[in-house]
Amino acid sequence: MNWLAHTLLSTKKIDYQLGNILADPLRGRAWTGASEALINGMNMHKAIDQFTDNHPILSSSKTKLGADGHLKGVVLDLLFDHLLSQSWEQYAALSLDAYLKNFNNKALKVAVDFPERPQKIVSRMAQTDLLGQYKTFNDLIAALGRIDRRLSARARAKETASQYITVLTEQYEPLKSDFNVFFPELIHFFKHHQLGSLTDHFLK
Repeated sequence: MNWLAHTLLSTKKIDYQLGNILADPLRGRAWTGASEALINGMNMHKAIDQFTDNHPILSSSKTKLGADGHLKGVVLDLLFDHLLSQSWEQYAALSLDAYLKNFNNKALKVAVDFPERPQKIVSRMAQTDLLGQYKTFNDLIAALGRIDRRLSARARAKETASQYITVLTEQYEPLKSDFNVFFPELIHFFKHHQLGSLTDHFLK
């Protein structure tokens, strides 16, 4: 799952949400003095990734993208954030616009006390409304292009994220069906995990 899903599968504490995001770029290592909520968010991120990586539906979804490719997992993460944006009101108590406004405002305020690297990551994410950039299929295509621009020339010669656009178009409905089965199961996993929450979250 990508960052939008990770923020939703969190408690309402902004540190927890940001830990659930920062676990990737910081490789799961919190800084000295980080809050307990942020550390718990990082650990929840790991639990979500483990649940996702071992789920048979995700294996099936990757197969729909083709037999080979190192970027299939990344592409699928972005697609699922797009599909979450499309079906947001089924799962979240707040509208997507209200949720993102609340999240971005709180993230900018709390990030000023973070060390330089996580502060830059959070500030850029909030200032560009990164989590709101997957709402339409064209938004998804643009996101794949941004992935490509971050690849080295050598990596792009082997594979690009954009090369999956055709198969995403062809397999959109089957992949959407996969998401619609998988995501409620992931929500159940979060709500009943010891680091999750039965009450203190943005889910319905």
